[in-house]
Amino acid sequence: MFDYDVTERPYTTAEVAQMSGFSVRQIGYWAQQGIIVPSVQPSHGSGTRRRYSFDDLLQLRFVRQLMNHGWSLQKIREAITRLRDIMGDPQSLQKAVLVHGSQTILAICKTKEGERIILDTLDPGGQQVMWVFLETLETETRQVVTRSVKVEVSGQAHTDNYAEG
Repeated sequence: MFDYDVTERPYTTAEVAQMSGFSVRQIGYWAQQGIIVPSVQPSHGSGTRRRYSFDDLLQLRFVRQLMNHGWSLQKIREAITRLRDIMGDPQSLQKAVLVHGSQTILAICKTKEGERIILDTLDPGGQQVMWVFLETLETETRQVVTRSVKVEVSGQAHTDNYAEG
């Protein structure tokens, strides 16, 4: 029995196609369009072999899941593009938590400025209407907990400051 880390080895386009359920042609098109670009070795002209990382494969499998749930490639591309713009990171799918609903794809991520947010990636107006600054929410929650947690100790009520870190 051999033991190696599958996350460390590069994968060919054919391997990624077989494991993701997409055709080699689809994967090549998406790489050309910048939807999911191989991070190990991108193409440098005809005849160059692309090499994908395990994280690239994860992204493709996530896209497959979204498509299996009825999302069009156009909407998926829109969500990925918006997420990359907000995060300032070409590998944004690896660093965000994405949740899809019937009408949108939400992302919990960090902006370029480092703020953690919940983002509606498909907001049609380009407005960030779904921004919730998680740091602010966390601070407010800590304050609420600090004010409201009372513990009876030896017949005396006092505030336990659980929120201090």
